[in-house]
Amino acid sequence: MTEARPDEEKSALSGKDLFVKAGAERISSYEKSSPIYSLLSGQRVGQIPIDEHKEIDREERGAHQKMLSRIQLLLLALTFLSTRLPCAQVLQPWLLNSAMAVFGLFALAARFVWQEHHREPWHLALNTWAMLLFTAVLIWQTGFLSSPFQSLFFLCIMLTGIMLGPKTAYQQAGVVTVCMLLLAAADRNAFSGSLAALKVDAEYLSGPLIRLSLIWLLAWAVSLAAEESEVTKEKIRQLSRTDQLTGLWNMKMLLIFMQREYQRTFTRAGKFSVLMIDADSLKAVNDMFGHHAGTMLIVFISETMRSELREEDMLARFGGDEFVAFLPETSCQDAWRVAERLRRRIEDAPLVYEGHSVRITVSCGIACFPGHGDDLTEIMKKADRALYQSKDLGKNRCTIFSDENEHENSPAAEPEPVSFPEPRSSRASSP
Repeated sequence: MTEARPDEEKSALSGKDLFVKAGAERISSYEKSSPIYSLLSGQRVGQIPIDEHKEIDREERGAHQKMLSRIQLLLLALTFLSTRLPCAQVLQPWLLNSAMAVFGLFALAARFVWQEHHREPWHLALNTWAMLLFTAVLIWQTGFLSSPFQSLFFLCIMLTGIMLGPKTAYQQAGVVTVCMLLLAAADRNAFSGSLAALKVDAEYLSGPLIRLSLIWLLAWAVSLAAEESEVTKEKIRQLSRTDQLTGLWNMKMLLIFMQREYQRTFTRAGKFSVLMIDADSLKAVNDMFGHHAGTMLIVFISETMRSELREEDMLARFGGDEFVAFLPETSCQDAWRVAERLRRRIEDAPLVYEGHSVRITVSCGIACFPGHGDDLTEIMKKADRALYQSKDLGKNRCTIFSDENEHENSPAAEPEPVSFPEPRSSRASSP
């Protein structure tokens, strides 16, 4: 097997030829076949976003802000045209025009001047509250509770619930309730210096009360929709983080976790180890018993390894029958002992499938920080190459990476050939 030396620099390319020797025109057969190179897709581990889902949420808030800015500008245009109609009645035109000017300047500043804050929650909240305040002034100046713009209260609550969630939607519904009560009082000129002098009859209150009930019903409905949307998004996040067959973390989440742990370990001069683990007999099991048995083998290996690792360790599935374990605060020799324990546990507990006892073995490659370098990407690649060393040396063993292809530990005993019982006739005849 031809291996690239670890001290030779690699550069990223597109397609399957992702890592090449500096100045060379061909790629080693090892690097073409190794899954770690296609997994990284030309990226170094440090280039992978720390939290992709937070970035997606930020992009969603940015899109909401653009939509809200358009609605605000359309609202201003609608207000200007509507208040200029011959039949329009405005209580104090100068006050409404001033409110339009201030709100217009605010909307333009929020859209074009504060662009770097578009993805921040507080920026979106400020815009929704500004729109609600302008709506209250508009309704006050165009007929109180008989204003044709009353339905804008519904629009404000609906937008707030969608963009900011149930809590803010209920807060705005409470503010709208207060506004409508004040508008009702002002409309009847019922204030005579104190709240105790407020006199309104039941017939006059029926209309505002119905509208208030509809506002709270809308706030509740929008909140339910927002909560269901958040539950759905969380399910999508979980699906994107985990492997559906084994329930382990997927490789993208492992790389994110490793990046965080690497940064923490590097600043504290700590240590960690990476294990690359591969089943030795998946193809033989598939050929003998079918792919369902191979699936059971993968699940069995994942459950066995997960039960043997600490809570702070992270185990992920590459895909197929390949796994990666990240062991914080673990030296190379300690990592080898952990890997050997996993290997022996899997070897000593055969998989029972349809009455047959199937012996399973795994091979493991180990690389460590800082012993194998201070670059996380290189450490992962060295662990992967150590796995190939284990395969070349007969499988069913754990190998710490070595440039000379030599063990830095006592190798496991030479494995016996994996044997499988003859399947029953009914199984042999099945496809």
